[in-house]
Amino acid sequence: MAKEIASGVIGGLVGAGLMRIATPRLESNRELITRRSISPGSSITLKPSTTYKLAIILIHGDGDPQVEVQVARGPDTYRVWGNEQAIEVVANETITISAANTDTSSSWYSPTIEILSLNW
Repeated sequence: MAKEIASGVIGGLVGAGLMRIATPRLESNRELITRRSISPGSSITLKPSTTYKLAIILIHGDGDPQVEVQVARGPDTYRVWGNEQAIEVVANETITISAANTDTSSSWYSPTIEILSLNW
């Protein structure tokens, strides 16, 4: 009996607009990390440490082959060259993205990186 009364009270409150039932709210985000010039022999952080519930990282491959891109994902680090395309899916993980110019005499460009993420 108490269960039916509680159900009726909650139903009445919701129907009257006095109480709302929380529903998950899905939000999407697109981050674009544009190509950057990297000085000879140096490295830069393209994306500081960030935690994602769900994300897809797209490396466009429009950078120079002298640039090494490193995607640190938890204890693992994945490496691709600036002229290579790559896709990485992450779920409930923290990532950091950096790029290093392996040439010590000329500046070169990192690739464009796109991060598409969902949050709820």
